[in-house]
Amino acid sequence: MTLISLLLVLAIERATNKTTYWQSGFYTSRYAAWLEKHDILSPDTSRQVLLAIVLIPALVIGLVLFQLDAFFITFIVNTVVLMVCIGCPDLRQSYRGYLQAASREDTEASVLYAEQLGYPCDSGNSLGQCLVWVNYRHYAAVAIWFVVFGAAGALFYVLSAYLLRYLTQHEHQQQSNWMQVMELIDWVPVRLHTLGLLVVGHFSRGLTIWLEYFRETSARKMVTEVAQAAEYVEPEGIECTDEPCTMVRLVKRNMMALLVLVAVLTLSGLIS
Repeated sequence: MTLISLLLVLAIERATNKTTYWQSGFYTSRYAAWLEKHDILSPDTSRQVLLAIVLIPALVIGLVLFQLDAFFITFIVNTVVLMVCIGCPDLRQSYRGYLQAASREDTEASVLYAEQLGYPCDSGNSLGQCLVWVNYRHYAAVAIWFVVFGAAGALFYVLSAYLLRYLTQHEHQQQSNWMQVMELIDWVPVRLHTLGLLVVGHFSRGLTIWLEYFRETSARKMVTEVAQAAEYVEPEGIECTDEPCTMVRLVKRNMMALLVLVAVLTLSGLIS
């Protein structure tokens, strides 16, 4: 069931442009507005309340599905929730726009699209590394949490990531504390994801960095640095689309590897 949901959602997400009602941002922004209206999310909100904000919706959907214990309903709910949670259509459009602008040598438009994709950034990442991070945050991490915890896991991760963006935009006093929480939430997924990057990329070249960062480093740094080592592109004499396109191909291979792993775990009976 998990594998079928993943395959179905990824196929639909790739073949179509999701409308507003199928995007997580539509619901997370309204959830935040409701919390603000009831003074639950305010400038002095504590970390404990923030944890409750992301945990309660995930626990509710998990408990409801557990109590129903209906295979078909669980499959439908899991698929619908995953469809809403995974991906980011706006960033996909920005990437396509960047490629089109670069192909017609429109430097100004290319720069604008690159800025929408998070480049340049304070981390000093290349555009390709920014794309790898976007893929992890909006695809890989959501998929991993979904495989382990179903719809509740995907919802929990998306709410947690959105809350970090919200706190950052509002310069909330709990911003740094929630960044630490997100590092804990990302700890296992980011190491599984980067291990996959090694398997589908240059394993020996990236293994040293993976081992160096294994115990303690930021999720973004581990993802971007391992990706760069696993799929290195010479900086001299390349087109402006070569490096980002190469990185995108790497993360696509990694997603295929994840699907293969889920298939193996399904056939072995370790996941449903």
